[in-house]
Amino acid sequence: MTEIERRIEQLEQTASERALVTDLSTVSETRLRNAQMADELRLVAAQLRALRLNIS
Repeated sequence: MTEIERRIEQLEQTASERALVTDLSTVSETRLRNAQMADELRLVAAQLRALRLNIS
């Protein structure tokens, strides 16, 4: 596994963890911020995957 693949997997794992916090939180501001962070992390991971495919 290359370094970029490892980093992408880390981003995806963190996004999943943020989504879980979103689901479990009882505070609306916490839910909103974690949902936004999860979305942003997924977007960055997807962009990195696309970039990696274009380079290969």
